[in-house]
Amino acid sequence: MKVFQFIAKKNPVRAFIPYYLITLITLFSFSSLASQTIERKEKGTVIDLDKAKNNREESFLYSSLYKGIKTILLETNESCLIGSMKKMRVYDPYIIVLDVSKAKSIFLFDMNGRFVRKIGSVGQGPGEYNTISSIFVDEKDPLLYIETFRTVLKYSWDGVFRKLIHKAGNMGYLRAGEVYPLHDNLFIGHVPNDRGSELYNFILFNDSGHVIKGFDNYIKFEREGNWILGNDGSMKPFKVNQHIYVKECTNDTLYCLSEQYELIPQFVFNLGKYAFPKHLKETLPSPSSFKDFIDIPDRAGGVHPMVGTPGYIFFNVAGGYGHFSRPEGRKRETFVMGQMVNVGVGSNLNGLYDIAMQTVRFLDNDPVSRMFGLINDLDGGLSFWPRYYTSANELVDVWQAYEMKEILTEAYFAAHVIKDPHAHQKLKELLKNLDEEDNPVIVIGKLK
Repeated sequence: MKVFQFIAKKNPVRAFIPYYLITLITLFSFSSLASQTIERKEKGTVIDLDKAKNNREESFLYSSLYKGIKTILLETNESCLIGSMKKMRVYDPYIIVLDVSKAKSIFLFDMNGRFVRKIGSVGQGPGEYNTISSIFVDEKDPLLYIETFRTVLKYSWDGVFRKLIHKAGNMGYLRAGEVYPLHDNLFIGHVPNDRGSELYNFILFNDSGHVIKGFDNYIKFEREGNWILGNDGSMKPFKVNQHIYVKECTNDTLYCLSEQYELIPQFVFNLGKYAFPKHLKETLPSPSSFKDFIDIPDRAGGVHPMVGTPGYIFFNVAGGYGHFSRPEGRKRETFVMGQMVNVGVGSNLNGLYDIAMQTVRFLDNDPVSRMFGLINDLDGGLSFWPRYYTSANELVDVWQAYEMKEILTEAYFAAHVIKDPHAHQKLKELLKNLDEEDNPVIVIGKLK
């Protein structure tokens, strides 16, 4: 597979891209800026979404990308009940889970799913937290970093609190999940451009909270009124082959941080006429103003972020309704006005960019379960869509126990091709002992 290539240039100039409008009370979907865009002096590889919007893959099979699958049921007991998993990291020999339910906990499991310990606790004291937005792993030490709205907490694997790190610069109280640890006690973080006049868009800072370097913000505007766009922020950074990739929601370019600490333009998402006009970033628009525009990636969901590998970029599309049609989502029964009714569940539009072939495909949902993702033809389990790429060239997803019990029936298995009978048998054994209230199942796919 072709790896991400650096483009050895400096001082890249940004252009605009999709974003989400978030007022203090309402969440709207947005996209990139098309009119009055800033001319780029340098470009990365263009990913033409406008041209590829009709390239729909009806049955994209798991086995076309992966050579194996491993399922790990996380232990369930009163000490490690997971109410709402926001994020996870897999770093052998541990699985780290961020639970953002009422308990707000970081759980550590081993690679067999056995509960090991909690990391930190809720509170106001040293090493304690009230909010958690993200978790990061330093694989070299190894260390675990927990990001809150204003700080980053450093822990060792044995749960010992090491250091409180204050975020540097104007990183904003309402923006979180946009910091990533580098090495030598350095971090990269995004500065939300809420007012349109920020000097920097990304900054490098150290564990003393001092800014080491700033990257110029080229997106300038004058906002009318005191309202906030979630898309003034950025996507969550990701790592591939020791390189960090960042992207603003109002920028069409995915950048790579070079060893010389320069942001190098890597890929440009061409949105064509579906890019969001600049004047709507300055003046609070109505919901109908942006129905034709798209976001890359869908930042509001947060559950399935953009994920890069040496050969592919996994992303999803928000907005553009009527132009970028969505596949049919799952239907469920619910109790409404005294009777059971069928309701449709909204479905993401998921895209896969092949770096070597320079092609984009949008995926339809599994025709049986209506779940989005790659159809699982190895063990016959649920569809797979990555949430995280590991340093061991693996992609990780999460299956909920209640969905597995509901969907994975004999009728479901009979409707699918299953290429690995041994893995399928292991899945069926797991299902026999699985309760719908059990903790989630971590699914690890090994890339070819």
